[in-house]
Amino acid sequence: MATFKHALAAGAVALAIATAAVPRPALADGDPRPPLSELISFSAFNELLARVYLLFLRSTVDFTYEDVVNDPYANFTSVTGMTIRPDLPWDRGRNCVVHAERLRMSGVELGQWDRIASRVELSGVTAPLACIPPEAAGTAAIAEVDELTFDRVYVTLDYRMNTSALTAGVHLTMPGLAAVSADLDFDYVSIMPDRRGEPLVADLSHAAVAIEDLGLWAKASRIMPPEMTQPEALAQMAEGGLTEVFAGMNAQGPQTAPGAPPKLDPAQQAFIRAAAAQAQAFAEKQGTIAIETGNAEPVRLGERIMEDPALLFAVLEPTVSGRPTSREVILSAALLSAGLNDAGSLSDEDKLRVGRALVSGNGAPRAPEAGMALLKPLADGGNGGAAVALAKAMAAGDAAGAYAYALRAGADGAAGAASLMDRLEQGMTTAMVLEAQAAGLSDTAPMPSPHDFVPLADARASALAHLRGEGAVRSYARAYYWALLGQAANDGAASSLAVEIEARMQHRGEAAAEAWRAAADQARADAMAHWLTADYPANLTGE
Repeated sequence: MATFKHALAAGAVALAIATAAVPRPALADGDPRPPLSELISFSAFNELLARVYLLFLRSTVDFTYEDVVNDPYANFTSVTGMTIRPDLPWDRGRNCVVHAERLRMSGVELGQWDRIASRVELSGVTAPLACIPPEAAGTAAIAEVDELTFDRVYVTLDYRMNTSALTAGVHLTMPGLAAVSADLDFDYVSIMPDRRGEPLVADLSHAAVAIEDLGLWAKASRIMPPEMTQPEALAQMAEGGLTEVFAGMNAQGPQTAPGAPPKLDPAQQAFIRAAAAQAQAFAEKQGTIAIETGNAEPVRLGERIMEDPALLFAVLEPTVSGRPTSREVILSAALLSAGLNDAGSLSDEDKLRVGRALVSGNGAPRAPEAGMALLKPLADGGNGGAAVALAKAMAAGDAAGAYAYALRAGADGAAGAASLMDRLEQGMTTAMVLEAQAAGLSDTAPMPSPHDFVPLADARASALAHLRGEGAVRSYARAYYWALLGQAANDGAASSLAVEIEARMQHRGEAAAEAWRAAADQARADAMAHWLTADYPANLTGE
C-alpha cells in the first residue's frame, strides 16, 4: 500500500513537471498577471476582516447599507445609508425600520500600542415609534412626538495600557427633545480575577450624567396635569420620590435592624434638598440637570459595595446641580480675551491656564500658535508645567524643539515629561538626541568638579536621574559617566545602569554608533580623570 502511495505521488510530480515543460501557444499565456505579493497587503487583509464583521452583524440583525469606506492605516471604517430592521417582541408587524445616514467606527492609529481606543458614531438616525414598547410609544404620541430622531449618537472608550486607566463616554442628541451625556473615569480597570476571585476590578474616580433640555419639558408638560408643572409642585415631587427611594435603599442595607424604620443620613438629606431645588429651578427656566460623583479618592467597586446601594451612595458622594463640573475648565470671555490681546495684564498662573487651553482646545477654541506664545516665556523662565504643555504642542511639527523643552520640564520634575521624552526620541536620530541633551546640560548642569569625592550612593542616584530625566536633565552621556564611577567601585546597581545605557545604543545603525562612540569616549575619559584626581581608591578603602 505504501509503495502504491509513493508511486502515485511520484506520478503526480512527474505529471506536473511534464505539464510545465510542454510548449503552449503564446495566446494561452494571456496578459501579464501581477505577482501574488501585490494581492497580499495589510489593506486587503483589513478589508477581509471588515467583510467578515458585516456578515457576522447580519447574523444578529437585518442590516443593509449603501457604501463602506475603510482605511486601515488611520484605523476607521465608515458606513453610509444604513437600514436596520431589528426583531422586537412587540413589533409583530415588523414596522420598526431604523435609518442612519452614517456610521463611523474608529480606533487609535497604527503604532500607538500603549492605547486601546474605540469610537462609534451614528448620525442622522430616525426610527418610528414602533421601535419602542407600546406604553412608551403611546406616551410619546400624546406628547406629539411622531418619530424618534437622533442627529448624533456616539460612544467612546479609551484604555491606557501603562496605567490601566479607562475613560468611557456616551452622548446622544434628540433634536427638539434633549441631549444626554454620560461619562465614566476609572483610575484602574482589570478584567482578570483578583486575589479574592472577583472577575472585574475597577477603581472609579468620577462619573457624571447630564441631561440638557431641548424641548422635552414643553412636550412633557402637555401630558401632565397643570398643577404638576408648577415649580413648587415639581420640587415636592422630586423630594417625595427621592425620600422614598433612599428609604428603600437603607432598608436593604445591613446597617438597618429588621423591622426598624429606615432613616436618612445627613448626606442623603442634603442630596434630596439639592435635587428638589434643582427641579424647581428647572421648571422655572429649563436648562441642564447634572448628577456627578464627588468622591475625592478613587472607589474600588467591589461586590460588597455594588450590592449595597446605600453604601455605594455614601462612598461616591453624588451631587446634583445645573452645571457639570466639566464646564468649570471653560475660560471666561474676559480671561480669554486678555490672554489673546493683553497677556501682560495676566498673572503667570492665568497665562499658563489660558496657554494650556489654547494648545489643547479644552476650555477654549484651539489656537496653537497663540497658546504657544503664552507658554514659551513661562517655559523659558523655568515653569515645568508650561514646558510640558509647550513640548506637547510642538511635538508634531518640531520634535527637536519639543525635546529641548521636555528636557527642561524633566529637570524641573514636571509630571509627564519623562514619557514625553521617550516618545519624542522615537522620531529623532541618536545624534540629534545626544546633541540636544548636551545643550541642555550646558545650560543647567555643568560638569562636576574632578577634585570632589562623591559617595557611591550619590553617584548612583545621579546616574539614574540623568538616565530618566526626572529631577535632572536627561543625558545618556552624563548618566554613563556617573555609572562608570560606580561600576569602577564594584557597585552592582551602577554596573547595571552602565550595561543598560550601552545596550540602548546598540543596533541603531552606524551613524548612531559613531555619535555614541564619541560621547562614550569622552564620558570614560572624564570618569577616569575624576577617579584619579579625587583619589576614589583612597576614599573608598579608607587608606
